[in-house]
Amino acid sequence: MAKIKRNQLEEKYTIIVPEEFHLDRIDLVIPASLEADFTRSQIQKLIKNEQITVNGLPTRPNYKAKTDDEIEITITEEEYVEPVAENIPLNILYQDDDIAVINKQPGLVVHPGPGNYRSTLVSALMYHIKKLSTAGDPHRPGIVHRLDRDTSGLMVIAKTDEAYEGMVKQFQARTIEKRYTAIIIGKPVKEHAVINRPIARHKKYRQKMAIDDDGREAITEYTISRIWHTQVSTFTMLDVRIHTGRTHQIRVHLSSIGNPVIGDQIYSKKWAKYKVPYLLLASTFLKFKHPVTGEELSFTAELPEHMKEYIVKLDTMLEQYQ
Repeated sequence: MAKIKRNQLEEKYTIIVPEEFHLDRIDLVIPASLEADFTRSQIQKLIKNEQITVNGLPTRPNYKAKTDDEIEITITEEEYVEPVAENIPLNILYQDDDIAVINKQPGLVVHPGPGNYRSTLVSALMYHIKKLSTAGDPHRPGIVHRLDRDTSGLMVIAKTDEAYEGMVKQFQARTIEKRYTAIIIGKPVKEHAVINRPIARHKKYRQKMAIDDDGREAITEYTISRIWHTQVSTFTMLDVRIHTGRTHQIRVHLSSIGNPVIGDQIYSKKWAKYKVPYLLLASTFLKFKHPVTGEELSFTAELPEHMKEYIVKLDTMLEQYQ
């Protein structure tokens, strides 16, 4: 069980360790118990600074939690701050008075949150674009939708409140076309399929999502675009279209059919075998109506370098196998 308490100077998290985490390391228990995006290195730093306690006492990263331990995490004003403009590289593909379309690089968190208050996409937007809508959340200016940290690709940014409201309506009406390119482990049974399985927050591991009959509707459509049969394994490139926008939707759905995205540390038990710096998943096509003028706009993005490099690697493996 996790509780959150906020004030102007700090944010506190309290975790009562459940039985299923008995004797697990504390730096594993914390990210599994919270929806906040803490990394193990950040947790270890907080422990070193005595901002994480167990039953009121300082602890250490390798401490093995016990059932009913009370873990308290304190994020002080230094870490919990308003977003600021930072000169972070930003690939702006299109911009007018109302919107911008960017190609987000992998490894960049979209907006500030616990464990990630600096060096986010929001900070980059504040530096390069400056004029951003705050109609949604003043702590997330310009953000209409998001991509996972390690997913690269196309995002539309709202510069005005009118544009924000117009884009939100299109997302809600599901009239925006979003396509992704994914490279997965194995080959799906069907060349083309629609995965329609509801998704909800994982009941035990709070950083994960899971297939859940009581969850929200989630629809993912895919088509096989390329296959590599190598000596090591079979790998497949998919053209993926999402008809809903749930957290981790593509990753959860592809994992649920036995074909996780390469590099997925959360939804693939075999991720460590495939040495890639980021997920092999990118948002490569986006089509929508301009929220102010009504003009139909479409954008494409090249695959990020780490995906191009892996494709070359797969091509080489295929040649050697043949």
